[in-house]
Amino acid sequence: MAHGAPDWTDQVQVVIVAAQPADETPIIELARLSTSVTSYGTVVTWTVDAGKVGVLGFIEFESDNYAKTMFKLTIGGTVYFTDMLIGASLSLEFPDLRLAALTEVLLEAKSTDTTSINVDGDIIAKEVG
Repeated sequence: MAHGAPDWTDQVQVVIVAAQPADETPIIELARLSTSVTSYGTVVTWTVDAGKVGVLGFIEFESDNYAKTMFKLTIGGTVYFTDMLIGASLSLEFPDLRLAALTEVLLEAKSTDTTSINVDGDIIAKEVG
């Protein structure tokens, strides 16, 4: 009998290693796009640093004229929506979505008809590694 356990069992040692705060860097990207053009312009963007893992938390956006603003969201080259009209500010939550190094998160907006718009966006994330 090993260490008080029956002979037919194996003793297993479990070590839990928590990420150290020094291994994580907070990412807060805030930006505004003021435009009247009908082609997409960048509201806010973030690219995961080389050698890091990105952990996306939130993407939030709003406009001063929702009826005249269309949004487009691209993550890692995949377009998740385009020509999206919303009626109020929107917060998209991505619990623990891990992104590879050099992955880009890109929020864009455009005017529907050359009306002047002001669009604010933010990306809340962290980089680990």
